[in-house]
Amino acid sequence: MATIDKFVLCSTLLFCIADLLVLISISRPRWLLSVNQEKYRSNESHLGETSIGLIEMCIMTSPANPNNQKCFISHQFRLVWSISFGLALAAFALLSVTIVLLVTSQYTQTPIAQYGRLAGFIAMIFLCLSSILFPMGFDSELIGGSPFQLPSDYRIGSSYILFVGATWLTTKMAIDLTKSRRKLPSAMIDRSSYSILSVLKQAIGNDLTRFSIPVIWSEPLSFLQRLSEGLEYSSLLDQAASANTSIERFHYITAFIVSNLSTHLERTSKPFNPLLGETFELKKENDSPFHFIAEQVSHHPPVSALYARGSNWILTANIEPRVKFHGTTVVATSEGRWVLHIKRRSEISRSSSQSSFYSCSGENSEQDEQTDNQDNRYDEYTWQSPTAVIHNILFGYLWCEFQGEINLQHIQTNQRAILTIQSLSWFATQATREAEMFKFIGYIYDGDDKLAAFHGNYGHCYYAIDALKDVDSITKSCCSIGGNNCIHFNSNPSLVPPCNLILTPSSRLIWYRCLPSMTDEELAARSQYYYFTPFTMCLNESISSLSSLPPTDCRYRQDVRFLEQSDLDAASSEKHRLEQQQRAEAKSREGDYQPLWFKQNDNKEYIYTRKYEQRNFEHCPNLFFQESPLS
Repeated sequence: MATIDKFVLCSTLLFCIADLLVLISISRPRWLLSVNQEKYRSNESHLGETSIGLIEMCIMTSPANPNNQKCFISHQFRLVWSISFGLALAAFALLSVTIVLLVTSQYTQTPIAQYGRLAGFIAMIFLCLSSILFPMGFDSELIGGSPFQLPSDYRIGSSYILFVGATWLTTKMAIDLTKSRRKLPSAMIDRSSYSILSVLKQAIGNDLTRFSIPVIWSEPLSFLQRLSEGLEYSSLLDQAASANTSIERFHYITAFIVSNLSTHLERTSKPFNPLLGETFELKKENDSPFHFIAEQVSHHPPVSALYARGSNWILTANIEPRVKFHGTTVVATSEGRWVLHIKRRSEISRSSSQSSFYSCSGENSEQDEQTDNQDNRYDEYTWQSPTAVIHNILFGYLWCEFQGEINLQHIQTNQRAILTIQSLSWFATQATREAEMFKFIGYIYDGDDKLAAFHGNYGHCYYAIDALKDVDSITKSCCSIGGNNCIHFNSNPSLVPPCNLILTPSSRLIWYRCLPSMTDEELAARSQYYYFTPFTMCLNESISSLSSLPPTDCRYRQDVRFLEQSDLDAASSEKHRLEQQQRAEAKSREGDYQPLWFKQNDNKEYIYTRKYEQRNFEHCPNLFFQESPLS
């Protein structure tokens, strides 16, 4: 059953009442009311009181009985009268259209409420014009008073008031929908009384992606939404595109990779496994706009394909996560690779006059697809994600770190950047742990020659080292980033240590983790909301605030929605239903599953087809609904 927004419900009710009053006022002869005092006193009753409407005219025939009137339809044609009548009828019709559009927008989840608001606003203008123009068609001798008076019928004035109220509500609704939410509907459930040991003891050494983990240990996001978090700092890719040198471009791309790591460190809950065919679309139209589309293209093994397009870059990936439990730790690896295409400087200058960077309607899809495939117009970079390790699964405080190297390669040249993550020793003391945690160092190479260096803390910051000779230099300067922009390992933000990275003489800040515009109360409550950032909070916003989406979009998942509302029983029941439904579909499926928006190339990688942007979703399966999205 579709959820009716309270603002839509109230404004629709007001519009209905206003529409009824307009209809009554059209049929009633009370638009103009005047009393000819001289005639009235001389007892010429047939001219005592005159009331005129859009359809008929009435004259009071007895001063002693105001209800005793003689009504008739005037046969004298007046242009202004006809125009006023037409405007009033148009106002009634437009109000009816407004009501239909507002109700339809809620039940079909289509973005047509804005047209309803426009129709209601035009209706109010038409009725105002009708009220102002109508008296101009009469003179004072006929109506016995001033020809320039507003309608006397209280229904007209009441409809104005209802117009204003309904329009204000719909406008407030529109404004509220443009704002991203600041927190989830409900805080996360306390897990202290739950044990994960009964689940994990069966999974030692096995792939956890094949196990059904209880909802209590999940976070209210699908894995596809979790992937989109990597673009929280997409502005780094825009800066990489405009970089003047290849070294500077390497710095910004590497910083983007590091920023992706920072989104996972506080987040030790498991996202929901996507169903086969599940999709997620995200559009950001701020200072660093991008369009993100992801689809679950395989179930065994689980593979997620994604495509993101910015002003001057295209990011694609095939992610095949593998998660294993090893007694006290959970180790997560990814078999897929990330591919980044960035326009070369000459191409950026040539295309700077274009008005948009992607087509929502699909009109330019063929042309854009040809552009994407012209490798000579793009620099191509590839890398793989490092290994993530979550410690203290059974006892102690959960914390996450990354291990290994990241090898960022520029395909067209022999240049590459190698980032080495410094792992913590098993025997590290608390002081050593705080000093070494999340540290990394790396170099940019051309063949075997070092061109530049960088270092930082992948939970906090990335610094370029402009002079190679400074790599081993020690200064008294430390990273100045601290407080709210640091990783929180406890529920009290005041206990968070600042970034204590030792800087070199030529260290230059490229990126730092930032939690913008969060109040002190929001920062203190982050542990109650899965440590979501403001960017993450908006990923699963209610579909009523979004553009038209296919029924496969994970925002339709009710198990995720129930967990947002801390309804654990409902979330568990719905998750179980979806899992059973997916198993039944797998048994009845003939042949291999064919993704809707991606296709495999000769290298067995899933490539985006751009058909999604045509927005033809009629053939999409109803993954999350037993009958239809509206049932």
